[in-house]
Amino acid sequence: MIEYHKTLPFSNNTFYWFLILSVLIIFSLKLVFKSKEIYLFILFAFSLSYLIFLFPKPYHFIGLTFYGFALFKLLGQKLKITGLKAIILYITPLVLMKIFNIIPNYTGSGEMLKEIVQIAGLSYAVFKMIQVHIDEVDTKNVTFLNYFSFIAFPPTLLIGPIDRFDRFRKNIANGFSNINSDNFIKGLNYLIKGLLYKYILAYAIYNLIIIHLDSLSGITYHLSYMYSYLFYLFFDFAGYSLLAIGIGYIIGIQVPINFNKPFLAQNAKEFWYRWHKTLGDWLNDYFFKPIFKDLTTRKKFRTSINRQSIALFATFTLMGFWNGFELHYIVSGALFGLYSVIYNYYNYLCKKNGKDVLFGNLNFKLVKYISIFIVFNTVAFSIYIFSGKLF
Repeated sequence: MIEYHKTLPFSNNTFYWFLILSVLIIFSLKLVFKSKEIYLFILFAFSLSYLIFLFPKPYHFIGLTFYGFALFKLLGQKLKITGLKAIILYITPLVLMKIFNIIPNYTGSGEMLKEIVQIAGLSYAVFKMIQVHIDEVDTKNVTFLNYFSFIAFPPTLLIGPIDRFDRFRKNIANGFSNINSDNFIKGLNYLIKGLLYKYILAYAIYNLIIIHLDSLSGITYHLSYMYSYLFYLFFDFAGYSLLAIGIGYIIGIQVPINFNKPFLAQNAKEFWYRWHKTLGDWLNDYFFKPIFKDLTTRKKFRTSINRQSIALFATFTLMGFWNGFELHYIVSGALFGLYSVIYNYYNYLCKKNGKDVLFGNLNFKLVKYISIFIVFNTVAFSIYIFSGKLF
C-alpha cells in the first residue's frame, strides 16, 4: 500500500519503490532528450513529486522554499543584506520549531504556528538556505527551479549530507552526462554499503543488543548502552548518508561524502570532520571563521589561541542547539567544544615548546593509538549524553 504523506526518505518500502520508478523514468527520458536544460526540469519534477505524493507536510516544505528564495532575492540580491539580520530571518522557523519541541502544550494560534514550523528536514533546509544566501548573493545562477531542487532533493532532504549550491548547480549544468555507467557503478556500490550499514548492522545492534539492555542496571547498563548506541548511531546515520550518495550518483548528482573512518580520529575536531564532514565544513565556514574574524577585528582577547578556542567552543555549542534545545543536546555539543579547546591548547603548547608536552618522547605510533583510544571514549560519552539516556 502506498503511504501517501507518511513517507520520509529511506524510511520504508514506499520510498524505495518511488526511487526505483524515478530512476527508470529519468533513464528513459535521457534516451529521448539530449538538451542539458531538460535535466533541470526533470530533477525539479523528481523533488516536487516526492513532496506532493509522499512527504508528510508537502505544502509546508514547499512554502519554506518560497520563503527562503524570497529572502535571498529581496534581502540578498536586492538589498545586499547578508549579515546577522538576514540569518535571523532564516533561522526563525528553526528556532520556533526547537522551542515548540521543549514546550509542547499550545492552544489556539500557538498550536497553529507549531503545526506550520514542525517540518521534517527543516534544520538541514535552513542551513542550505543560509549557505546560498551568503555564497551566491552576487551571482545570477540562482533560479527558483535549481534553488528548489537543491533544497528539496529527496535523498538528502532529511539528514543530509549538506551539499553546496555551486557544486549542485554544476552537476545540473552537466545535464545527462553525469548519468553514465561509471557513476551508476559508484552509486550502486554506495547503495549496497548503505543497505548493509543501515538495515543489517544498525538493525542488528538495535534489535539484538540495545532493546535487551533494560535488564541491566548501574554502571553495566550505562557502559553497555553508551558503546552499543555509538555504533548503532554510526551505522544508521552513515548508512543513510551512503544511500543518499548512491542515489545521487545514479541520477547524476554527486553528493559529498559525510563519513570517513571517524573512530580513527585523534582529536575531537578531526572526529567531526570524519563523522559528519559536510556539517563540520558548514560550521567552519559560516560560524567558526566569522566569529574568529570578528574577535580578531575587534581585538578581543590578547592571543590568537584564545580567540580560536572561544570560536571553537561557540561553534560546537551551536551544533548542540542545532540538534535541539533540550539539555542533553546542548551539553553534548558543549562537551565537544570543550574537547576541542583542550586539544587546541595542547597543540599550541606542543608547537611553542617544540615537543610533546603530554607524552614526551613516547613512540609516535603509541601516541597515535593512545590518542585514538582517548577520543573514542570521550566521543562515546558525549554521544551517550546526546542520546538523552543519561538525563
